[in-house]
Order: sequence, then structure tokens, then C-alpha cells
Amino acid sequence: MSELRVDSVKSKGGGAPNLPKGVTISGITTAVTLGVTNIDGTNVNVSGVVTSGTLSGELLSTGTPTLGLGVTINSSGVVISGVATAGIVTATTLYGDGSNITGVGVSIAPLFYNPDASDSSVSFGTGIGITFNQQIKAGTGNITIRETNASGTVVENFGVGSSVTISENRVSFTPTSNLSENVVYHLSYPSGCFTNNEGTDYVGTAYTFKSLAYDYNLFSWGNNGYGQLGVNSQVKYSSPVQVPGTTWKHLAENVSHYGAGAIRSDGTLWAWGTNTTGGLGINDVVKRSSPVQVGSDTTWSWAYLNGEMSSFGVKTDGTLWSWGSTTDGRGGRNSNFNVSSPVQIGSDTDWATGSGKVTCTGAIKTDGTLWTWGSNQTGKLGVPSIPTGNPGARSSPIQVPGTTWNTVGSNSQGFTLATKTDGTLWGWGSNTHGRLGLNNTTQYSSPTQIPGSIWAYVEAGYNQSGGTKTDGTLWVWGQGNTGIPGTNRTTYSSPIQISGTWKTGSGQMTIGGGGGGRVMAVKSDGTLWAWGGGELGELGQNQNGQPGNRSSPVQVGSGTDWNTVRVNHEGGAWATTKST
Repeated sequence: MSELRVDSVKSKGGGAPNLPKGVTISGITTAVTLGVTNIDGTNVNVSGVVTSGTLSGELLSTGTPTLGLGVTINSSGVVISGVATAGIVTATTLYGDGSNITGVGVSIAPLFYNPDASDSSVSFGTGIGITFNQQIKAGTGNITIRETNASGTVVENFGVGSSVTISENRVSFTPTSNLSENVVYHLSYPSGCFTNNEGTDYVGTAYTFKSLAYDYNLFSWGNNGYGQLGVNSQVKYSSPVQVPGTTWKHLAENVSHYGAGAIRSDGTLWAWGTNTTGGLGINDVVKRSSPVQVGSDTTWSWAYLNGEMSSFGVKTDGTLWSWGSTTDGRGGRNSNFNVSSPVQIGSDTDWATGSGKVTCTGAIKTDGTLWTWGSNQTGKLGVPSIPTGNPGARSSPIQVPGTTWNTVGSNSQGFTLATKTDGTLWGWGSNTHGRLGLNNTTQYSSPTQIPGSIWAYVEAGYNQSGGTKTDGTLWVWGQGNTGIPGTNRTTYSSPIQISGTWKTGSGQMTIGGGGGGRVMAVKSDGTLWAWGGGELGELGQNQNGQPGNRSSPVQVGSGTDWNTVRVNHEGGAWATTKST
């Protein structure tokens, strides 16, 4: 018999029959159930089955099942259902529209954030970015950092295709300037700024973090005849003693004579010491031996304080203020009246706000111009068209030639030193003891260049001067009767180098003090060193008298977190530490 046509094929006991090789199943028009077992897929022909509600069984090829449960053969062909596709790691080819397949073509998603959302101690100068779950490519848009929240002031934008670095699954970028401390920042990654290799967009994110807050401790030592050490006494100390508080962020520039001051982290200005002309700015002329706040303003950026003469300060809005004496126009306010509270100089709002930008006789604007005022007895205004002597005094700021000035250092001793943005150093005015560093003692009424091209910061002392270079070297010159140049009390009219590697930031070296003079500076390892006159304990060596003088640097204390330092002309010393 060549063909067997039946409606139902069953075994003898009613179960599924065991069909051998060579069996042909064809021409079945309708089979509600075709229950068979061990159908050999090579030799059993199942073509021609027009309708079959269920084909239950196995088609075998060398013992391996190729079709089983979930296979339906009907007039439309073979339908496979109930096959789990989740967890497929690798598949060369998948057929169908894949509408119900999950786990294939994973979406781009962050694994790690830097910094983390709500982080409250992000360090300064830090790199920022995200590590993703897979390799990424640049999309479009700008990553933005703002202050406080999504509508705050923009700190910086970072173009995804330009200022952002992408390496496999990591994206990173670094702000061009350090973040301010103890400030909340809002970080925004827009949708579509990154994609995976298949072009799937990253949906974006936004969150806030807070930068690190440092502790700033203030220490003082040395002469304390008018309470200028700020420790509520007039006792002299030959080793550092702490001024109460942990937020003393900025020491006032070049504290001189018997007054001192500092700005706290909250932007308030405080002063103490002698106050004969109202130079402390506290609305009276009474001396103080503990810090007293100057007014109620919280926007002070930098200050230069002198309790006996004129004091100056710059606010964050770019305004310049002065108080105290106005003799010879030294207050810069175009007035002959002493004042004991801050008064604004002019109405300009473009005065530079950083360290090294303002002194008692001059200040720098944001456009790089330098302006001076006061006496011109020795030509220290730096404007050659103005005659020297008291008739040349100016009670309002007058511009010094040039537009690239960077830092300025001057005092009441008739000379000025200043650096330019190209790293050059310039001096003018009185040149007693060679304190201009020009290898002579000639007086100059206009800026004259001192050799060198990588100067970072400079200070004008009493009869001595000093500065740092960007390579970490420290240089001093001028009178050396107490050993201030660091080489056996010799006077030098040109800069000489002090051995060691030193910090080069503003306020990290200081020079000053009467006829003797002293220097203090912070090394790159955070240690503090001093040399020169120490008869009043101002070198911090726990001793007084002439044996306290040093002609080479000696370490002050044993700490390694010293930040800024100041000395005055009357034997006082102040320094801050910076720690987390």
C-alpha cells in the first residue's frame, strides 16, 4: 500500500504511535490531533499537512530534538511560541520584529558619578565626570555648572564635542579655575549629550553637590604693645599663639606698625591693634586687643590694614574703599579729613579683588591698569610727568603707564614694586639700601625693570624687598644688617636666591620691619620658615633679644599646613593654617 489516509493515527493502546523511518504523512486535510512519537525528521515527510490543531511529538535528527512543545503547524506555516529570549548574551542573527525581546541593545546608563549627587566635600581643582555601563560617543549640547541651583549664576559651560574628554565608557572635564570653597553647585548633563554605539541617547541628569569647607586657624606672635596680636592681651609672645576662631581665610595685606586684620570665610572684615587715626575702620579711634568687625558688610574680598595711617579694602562688587589718615592724599578719596569707617573711593566697580591687587598707595583694576595716590616725595607714584616732592602728591588715583599689571607691593617708605602678567618685575621710588633691586641706589620716578621674567609675587618691606618666581624660587634684596637676605648680614642691591622650594601664591611670603627687617615664607611642603631680626620674638623661636636674630631660615613650629603669613614693621607676626 503506497498511501494510508486516516483521520486519526493512534497506537494499539490508544497512545501515540511510534512511526518508523520511511513513513510519509501527507495529504492530511484536517487532523485535530496527530499524536506521534519518534518521528525522524530526515525520513518522515510532514509536508502537505494543511490544517493541524496540534502536532504533538518530536522530529529527530541524529538524536537531537529540533522541534518540540510550542511548535504549531497550520495553514500559515510553522509558529514558534513560548520560547524565552531574555538573557541572550550573544546572537549572530535574531529573526522577527523583536517587539517582545528584552535585554538586547542595552540602554546607556551611568554607573558612577564624580562627584556624587549631594556630595558635601568636593575638593578644589577636581575633575568631574560620569562612568557609564558601556562605551559612549559624543552627542550634542553643553554640560553646565551653576551656583546654588538650576537658575543660579553660570560658572562654566563645557562643550561635549570640545572641552569634554571621552575615553571608552568614561566622560570627564575640569573647570578652568578652582571651585570656590563651601559653595553649592548645580551640575547639568542635558539629554542627548552622549550616545552608545547604536546611537541611543543618554536621557540626561542634573543634581547638586557642595564644595569642601576648610578650617582657617589664625596664629600670632612677637611684639604686642598695642594688642596687635589679637589675643586679648598686650603680652609679647615668642612662639605662635592662636587667635580664637576657625574661619580666618585671608590675612590683611602687609599689616604694618601696630594694627592688623583679616577676612573671615563669610566675607566679614575684622581688625585689631592701634587705632590712632581710625585706621581700624570700626567708627572710633580706640585701640583693640581682640578682633572687632569692620561695619556689617559681608562682601569684603581683600584688605590692606594700617591702624596708624590709611587702610584699604576691595569688595566683591569691585568697589574700592579706604579709611583712616588722609595726610598727603594717602586715603585716595580726594579729601583732607580722616575717617574711622570705610568710605568708597570714586564710583568705579572694576577694581581687582584678589591678593596682591591693593596696597596703601596703589591698586590694580580688572583691565590690568595700575593706579597710585598719596605722596610723591620720592617719585613712588610712578608717573614721570608729576613732579617729585609734596607738590606732586595726589589725593585721587592716577594711572601708571601700562595695561598688564598683575600684582603690586608698596608701603609708607616711598617705593613701589609690581609685577606684570608677562612675569616681569618693575620698581620705582626711593632706592635706599638698593631696595628696588636694580643693582644701584638711584631713585626712579617711573617703572624700571628688574632682571628676570618669571616673577609671581612681590612685597616691598621697609628697607628690604622680596619676591617669588613661578619655578618655586624665593629671592630677597636690600638692607641686611639683621641677616635678612639670608647670607651673613650683607646688603644687596640685586635679588639673591634663598635655597629651597617655596610656595609662590600671594601672601605666602612676607617681608618687613623697621631698620632690621625680617622675612617669613611657606615652603612647598607647607612648613613655615623665618629669618632676620628676632629680638622681639617675631621669628617664633621661643626666645627674645638680639640672639634671636637669624641670618638663614629657621622653621617655625612643626606644622605642614601653613597657608599665608604676614609681618609688620614693629615686630609682630601672623600666619594662618588651612586644613580639612
